[in-house]
Amino acid sequence: MKKVLSTIIAVAVATVVSYGQSTLGPGVMGTSLTVAGLPHNFSTAAWNPYNYTTTLGQQICQPCHTPHNAQIGLEAPLWNHQMSTASYTLYESIKDNTTMGVTAIDGSSALCLSCHDGTVALSAFGGQTATNYLTGGANFGNDLSNDHPISINYASALAGGYGGLRQTTYLYSTWDTTLNAGAGGYTATTRAVSTMLDANGKVQCTSCHGAHSNSRGYQLRMSNRGSALCLACHSK
Repeated sequence: MKKVLSTIIAVAVATVVSYGQSTLGPGVMGTSLTVAGLPHNFSTAAWNPYNYTTTLGQQICQPCHTPHNAQIGLEAPLWNHQMSTASYTLYESIKDNTTMGVTAIDGSSALCLSCHDGTVALSAFGGQTATNYLTGGANFGNDLSNDHPISINYASALAGGYGGLRQTTYLYSTWDTTLNAGAGGYTATTRAVSTMLDANGKVQCTSCHGAHSNSRGYQLRMSNRGSALCLACHSK
């Protein structure tokens, strides 16, 4: 009986732990795009040796950026990758079943989705026609209803009472693993919530993730130990 009960508990715990977790995995850890294999370093990708010409392959920057003939009007420096034209099912707040004023994905989030919605090939840059699409957990598709909302105006969401949001002037804390004899704890910083937002005061993919470093896993801008990243903007 004890053995059966232990098995049931173990299965239940495993189910709870796995439910809702990301399938992306932390990926290769590193701090520089010069490290082959780092997320967003495509220098060793099978499709990359054939960009532009066969003699200028294995580029690190050019799948996203270019020094010449870049796309204009985008929230990115010298953008080189083909943009998505997909329509998205947006996240709706349980508060009032609205998209909190969002009608379309814009800003840096639109740049991310040019690969991550799976409708545009990874190697579709520099005017190339390509068929190498993102697969697995990193392909979010066009249904964003079960993902953290993006392209929302933070001030409007705060005024509307969505998400238990903090004031934009709030100085958020980070998780320090050296505190409390190695058990970890929160430590205050001088960075405000406003630094997490884009130039238009919006929450975007880049509020939580950075394109050029994976030193913390999942391309996170800061460690989420102790839910520090979540609690930077949310009070509950």
